[in-house]
Amino acid sequence: MDNTYLVKLPNGMTCDAVGSDELLLKAGDFAIVKRDYSLEYVQVIRQTGSDVPAEQTNTMAQVQRIATVIDRATATENEAHAKSAYRTACQMVEKMELPMKLLNASYSFDRKLVTIQFTADGRVDFRELVKELSHALSCRLDLRQIGVRDETSICGGIAVCGQVLCCSRFLREFNSINVKMAKDQDLSLTPSTISGVCGRLKCCLKFEHEGYVEMEKSMPRRGELCECEKGKGRVSDRNMLTQMVTLQLEEGGSVTLHASELKYRLRGKAPEPKKEAKVEEPAFEMPVFPSRMAASGSEAQEKAPEKNTAKEPKEGEKNKDRRNNDHSNRNHKNKRRNKERRGNQHRNQDDRRNRNNDPDGE
Repeated sequence: MDNTYLVKLPNGMTCDAVGSDELLLKAGDFAIVKRDYSLEYVQVIRQTGSDVPAEQTNTMAQVQRIATVIDRATATENEAHAKSAYRTACQMVEKMELPMKLLNASYSFDRKLVTIQFTADGRVDFRELVKELSHALSCRLDLRQIGVRDETSICGGIAVCGQVLCCSRFLREFNSINVKMAKDQDLSLTPSTISGVCGRLKCCLKFEHEGYVEMEKSMPRRGELCECEKGKGRVSDRNMLTQMVTLQLEEGGSVTLHASELKYRLRGKAPEPKKEAKVEEPAFEMPVFPSRMAASGSEAQEKAPEKNTAKEPKEGEKNKDRRNNDHSNRNHKNKRRNKERRGNQHRNQDDRRNRNNDPDGE
């Protein structure tokens, strides 16, 4: 039967390989693997599966044999040639003034292919560089652009937790990470706290997120009103891993206790005791039976105000009457002004005629 292994290539990248169970490969062993169209000298990291059917292993690299002493000498010689190829590539990049940063260069075990990895802010046109390098190195050339996370996983390092970087130790894929994961884990959102060595969000935010979400179900949130043996208080701090909660008591002071010791949790105000609604019993009153005369008199009194109210004009009608009166007054005033103007015009005409008829006039 065949087993699958996670192996490390000379350029620092990892890939899956399948090998026979008869090879008895262990973590740390060196082997020769056929990958694509070339042979590679790799190191086994760990075994990832056993008894894998042949249909699933057709696209994987195939382990040929365990590396011998001669194979190790050949791999050391290839490393020296790779350093020379790296220096040549750096000189050509500087000469062509390309915006790219070369990371490493590695030869395949059979020295048919040289792989050079680089990082850049955007896309780079390196077609001319490939032609020049292929002619200078006299072999096939593979230029690969990788991201910042891949660069950190290749170079390695120590994280703030004191452990080897997760990306270079066991992570194989880089999933999408967002700030909401840091909020769910009660972490400070300062960039220096949630960012890793690569400058991106820490990879541990992703694969630890499910555990924190599960622990948060049994924990109160900050600001919730809770009750314990010492009284009521609001949650001022909490620790998801230890399940400890710090309450700021209403009477003063604070207390730290386990989440299981809380009596109840309520977001917002504390529950008020329910008040029983009092049912008022109707008082018994003697019924009064009015006489016919009194009833007729009361009916007349009720009808009288109805007539009076009918006669009273409504508010809208009053306003309408006022407007009509104002309009009529304005018309009268205009008529008077027109009459006075006409009278003045006639008088002026008479004065002019008299002046024209009078020969002694001025």
